[in-house]
Amino acid sequence: MTKGAVFSLFGLVLAAGYCIPGWAAGELHLSFHMGGSGGGQSFVGGTLINSGDAPVVHSYVVVTSLDGQCKPTGSMLESFGSIAPGEQLSFRIPVKSGLKRYRLASIKGFDAEGFELLAVDDNARILKGREAQERESCAKAQEIEVP
Repeated sequence: MTKGAVFSLFGLVLAAGYCIPGWAAGELHLSFHMGGSGGGQSFVGGTLINSGDAPVVHSYVVVTSLDGQCKPTGSMLESFGSIAPGEQLSFRIPVKSGLKRYRLASIKGFDAEGFELLAVDDNARILKGREAQERESCAKAQEIEVP
Protein backbone atom coordinates (compact mmCIF):
# COMPACT_ATOMS: atom_id res chain seq x y z
CA MET A 1 0.00 0.00 0.00
CA THR A 2 1.38 3.39 -0.94
CA LYS A 3 1.91 6.22 1.47
CA GLY A 4 -0.85 8.24 -0.24
CA ALA A 5 -3.31 5.35 0.05
CA VAL A 6 -2.60 5.02 3.77
CA PHE A 7 -3.25 8.74 4.32
CA SER A 8 -6.45 8.52 2.24
CA LEU A 9 -7.66 5.53 4.24
CA PHE A 10 -6.81 7.29 7.51
CA GLY A 11 -8.72 10.39 6.37
CA LEU A 12 -11.72 8.29 5.42
CA VAL A 13 -11.79 6.57 8.81
CA LEU A 14 -11.39 9.90 10.60
CA ALA A 15 -14.22 11.48 8.58
CA ALA A 16 -16.50 8.49 9.20
CA GLY A 17 -15.90 8.83 12.92
CA TYR A 18 -17.21 12.39 12.85
CA CYS A 19 -20.29 11.37 10.85
CA ILE A 20 -21.48 8.62 13.18
CA PRO A 21 -24.27 10.03 15.34
CA GLY A 22 -23.64 10.06 19.09
CA TRP A 23 -25.56 7.66 21.28
CA ALA A 24 -27.38 9.34 24.13
CA ALA A 25 -28.37 7.40 27.22
CA GLY A 26 -30.05 8.08 30.50
CA GLU A 27 -28.23 7.22 33.71
CA LEU A 28 -30.26 6.67 36.87
CA HIS A 29 -28.79 7.39 40.29
CA LEU A 30 -30.47 6.81 43.62
CA SER A 31 -28.70 9.65 45.39
CA PHE A 32 -30.40 9.30 48.75
CA HIS A 33 -32.76 6.93 50.56
CA MET A 34 -33.99 6.47 54.12
CA GLY A 35 -36.83 5.01 56.11
CA GLY A 36 -39.18 7.04 58.23
CA SER A 37 -42.50 7.17 60.05
CA GLY A 38 -44.98 9.91 60.68
CA GLY A 39 -48.69 10.28 61.31
CA GLY A 40 -49.06 6.54 61.88
CA GLN A 41 -47.57 5.70 58.49
CA SER A 42 -44.17 4.27 57.59
CA PHE A 43 -42.31 4.80 54.34
CA VAL A 44 -39.01 4.56 52.52
CA GLY A 45 -38.19 7.74 50.67
CA GLY A 46 -35.43 8.87 48.40
CA THR A 47 -34.31 10.83 45.37
CA LEU A 48 -33.71 9.53 41.85
CA ILE A 49 -31.56 11.59 39.49
CA ASN A 50 -31.08 11.17 35.75
CA SER A 51 -27.45 12.21 35.27
CA GLY A 52 -27.40 11.00 31.66
CA ASP A 53 -28.11 12.88 28.44
CA ALA A 54 -31.38 11.15 27.44
CA PRO A 55 -34.63 10.47 29.32
CA VAL A 56 -35.04 7.57 31.70
CA VAL A 57 -38.47 6.59 30.38
CA HIS A 58 -39.37 4.03 33.05
CA SER A 59 -37.76 3.06 36.33
CA TYR A 60 -38.52 1.21 39.51
CA VAL A 61 -37.24 0.66 43.02
CA VAL A 62 -37.83 -2.48 45.09
CA VAL A 63 -37.56 -2.21 48.87
CA THR A 64 -37.69 -5.17 51.26
CA SER A 65 -38.95 -4.39 54.75
CA LEU A 66 -37.52 -6.22 57.76
CA ASP A 67 -38.92 -6.79 61.22
CA GLY A 68 -37.07 -5.97 64.45
CA GLN A 69 -35.12 -9.23 64.14
CA CYS A 70 -34.06 -8.46 60.55
CA LYS A 71 -36.37 -11.04 59.01
CA PRO A 72 -37.92 -10.01 55.68
CA THR A 73 -41.62 -9.17 55.96
CA GLY A 74 -42.29 -8.30 52.32
CA SER A 75 -41.14 -6.33 49.32
CA MET A 76 -42.66 -3.28 47.69
CA LEU A 77 -42.12 -2.31 44.06
CA GLU A 78 -42.67 1.32 43.14
CA SER A 79 -42.63 2.35 39.44
CA PHE A 80 -41.81 5.78 38.11
CA GLY A 81 -42.46 7.54 34.80
CA SER A 82 -40.06 9.54 32.69
CA ILE A 83 -37.20 11.48 34.25
CA ALA A 84 -35.61 14.03 31.91
CA PRO A 85 -31.83 14.47 31.71
CA GLY A 86 -30.59 16.43 34.72
CA GLU A 87 -33.93 16.09 36.49
CA GLN A 88 -34.51 14.58 39.91
CA LEU A 89 -37.56 12.85 41.35
CA SER A 90 -38.31 12.47 45.05
CA PHE A 91 -40.39 9.48 46.13
CA ARG A 92 -42.04 7.88 49.18
CA ILE A 93 -42.89 4.19 49.17
CA PRO A 94 -45.49 3.32 51.85
CA VAL A 95 -44.68 0.39 54.13
CA LYS A 96 -47.89 -1.20 55.46
CA SER A 97 -46.58 -3.29 58.34
CA GLY A 98 -44.60 -0.54 60.04
CA LEU A 99 -40.93 -0.03 59.34
CA LYS A 100 -38.21 -1.37 61.60
CA ARG A 101 -35.49 -1.81 58.97
CA TYR A 102 -35.30 -2.12 55.20
CA ARG A 103 -32.98 -3.15 52.42
CA LEU A 104 -32.89 -1.71 48.94
CA ALA A 105 -33.43 -4.82 46.83
CA SER A 106 -33.26 -3.34 43.32
CA ILE A 107 -33.15 -0.20 41.23
CA LYS A 108 -33.65 -0.29 37.46
CA GLY A 109 -34.07 2.25 34.68
CA PHE A 110 -35.05 1.81 31.02
CA ASP A 111 -34.73 3.89 27.86
CA ALA A 112 -37.41 4.62 25.24
CA GLU A 113 -36.82 1.25 23.55
CA GLY A 114 -37.06 -0.69 26.83
CA PHE A 115 -33.32 -1.31 27.13
CA GLU A 116 -31.89 -1.31 30.64
CA LEU A 117 -29.81 1.71 31.58
CA LEU A 118 -27.06 2.13 34.12
CA ALA A 119 -28.77 2.39 37.54
CA VAL A 120 -26.69 3.02 40.65
CA ASP A 121 -27.41 3.34 44.36
CA ASP A 122 -24.93 6.07 45.26
CA ASN A 123 -25.11 4.92 48.89
CA ALA A 124 -24.15 1.29 48.15
CA ARG A 125 -20.48 1.70 49.08
CA ILE A 126 -21.36 3.27 52.44
CA LEU A 127 -23.96 0.59 53.18
CA LYS A 128 -21.56 -2.18 52.18
CA GLY A 129 -19.01 -0.72 54.61
CA ARG A 130 -21.58 -1.02 57.41
CA GLU A 131 -22.63 -4.57 56.53
CA ALA A 132 -20.52 -6.35 59.17
CA GLN A 133 -21.93 -4.08 61.89
CA GLU A 134 -25.48 -4.59 60.58
CA ARG A 135 -25.07 -8.38 60.53
CA GLU A 136 -23.83 -8.31 64.12
CA SER A 137 -26.78 -6.15 65.18
CA CYS A 138 -29.22 -8.50 63.42
CA ALA A 139 -27.65 -11.57 65.06
CA LYS A 140 -28.08 -9.96 68.49
CA ALA A 141 -31.68 -9.00 67.72
CA GLN A 142 -32.46 -12.58 66.72
CA GLU A 143 -31.09 -13.89 70.03
CA ILE A 144 -33.54 -11.74 72.00
CA GLU A 145 -37.09 -13.07 72.32
CA VAL A 146 -39.55 -10.40 71.34
CA PRO A 147 -43.02 -10.93 72.89
